[in-house]
Amino acid sequence: MPKTVLDAGQSRRKTKVRSQKVTLEAGALQAAIFNSANFSSIATDAKGVIQIFNVGAERMLGYAAAEVMNKITPADISDPLEVVERAKALSTELGTDITPGFEALVFKASRGIEDIYELTYIRKDGSRFPAVVSVTALRDEVNTIIGYLLIGTDNTARKQAEEALRRAGALQSAIFNSANFSSIATDAKGVIQIFNVGAERMLGYAAAEVMN
Repeated sequence: MPKTVLDAGQSRRKTKVRSQKVTLEAGALQAAIFNSANFSSIATDAKGVIQIFNVGAERMLGYAAAEVMNKITPADISDPLEVVERAKALSTELGTDITPGFEALVFKASRGIEDIYELTYIRKDGSRFPAVVSVTALRDEVNTIIGYLLIGTDNTARKQAEEALRRAGALQSAIFNSANFSSIATDAKGVIQIFNVGAERMLGYAAAEVMN
């Protein structure tokens, strides 16, 4: 057999092996995300009715899969006011009327636009938590949409950190601008760079007299 034919055969086999490896790795990653308790993976049919509700969704939202599958859409476990606001915002952004409800959650994905957004989910017990949701349209071999996949993560910790920073900043600002506290900041050599109103009141200097 000519060497060129052998080389071509070996090249095809190597390509096939690489393709299989990539497919296996992608499948393993997909399975890891889908089966993780740290991600809520919710798959729907084309109309939005939930077909798959993974262990992460059960843990985050408090529903057993059997309680929601073939019964409700993701819009039913989302803050209704936020869904309405999202529909309005998207209608303005995209120049088309978008109905509040499931359509508002997947409209961009249905048009092939990457969509990641923040949304408040409502648990079975009525409590709420902020989530970051990534939406993907699921298509068949002729590119017809057959459903949607919504992968969500609990955003509570980041929101709490942001609120703590905001409060710390507000407290720092209140202290710095208070006449009851002297706040003096220096450079590395000890030369005064900031001298607040409290320092002026307590020490009798104007800031301009001591800074730099």
